[in-house]
Parts: sequence; structure tokens; C-alpha cells
Amino acid sequence: MTDIKKPQDHLPKVEKPKVESVEVTIGVGDDARTVAAKRVVLRGITVTVLDESLDDFELLDDLRSVDMDNNPAAMPSLLRRLVGDDYRTVMDQLRDETTKRVSIVTGAEFVKEIFEALNPN
Repeated sequence: MTDIKKPQDHLPKVEKPKVESVEVTIGVGDDARTVAAKRVVLRGITVTVLDESLDDFELLDDLRSVDMDNNPAAMPSLLRRLVGDDYRTVMDQLRDETTKRVSIVTGAEFVKEIFEALNPN
């Protein structure tokens, strides 16, 4: 006898992280400017991604490298492009307490979670 499959509409609802539209000031003095951004909390880590970071030709190239070339070495560059100056803070919060390292799986999953949270669909 075959297993009875549970209808898809009865799966537990997965809560999407709340994405907040914010404005942040970057730069100092005469170089300071205010830009639109998205802020989301993932794994207890607050991540702010500038809207202009998503409109970046080099980000597109890194995405292509990960997707088409199956090159996980582009993941750190993706994370840097997304979180900018917060990169070191994010890495420290993802760091394993025992090994003091951020595993490839942990880092890659976190980048994926950022994109999933920012995707409105």
C-alpha cells in the first residue's frame, strides 16, 4: 500500500521574515548621503541592504558565477556586496563558537536567506 500524501495546503505555514524599508546615511561630512535600504532580521542578525546594492553589475556577475559556474567561492563577494560595511559583523555572528569559523554551508545558506527575504514573491 502506498503512503497517503498530505495535501500541500495543509503544510505548516512558514513565516517570512519582515522586511522593513528604511533610509540610511552613508559617508561622512560632505560625502554623506541618504539612500533607501531594506532591513531584515535573519537568525537574530539584523541585515541592512542598500537598494543600490541590488542594482550592481558586479553583483550580477557574482550571482552568475555561483549559479552557472557552480562556484561557491563567489559567495563571500555576494555577501560583501549585499551588506557592505556590516560584512565583518555578520561574519562574526555566523561564526561557530567551537571552530571559530564560518562554514561554507552556513555562509551560503545565509546569503540565500537574504535573497529570499528581499524577494517580494
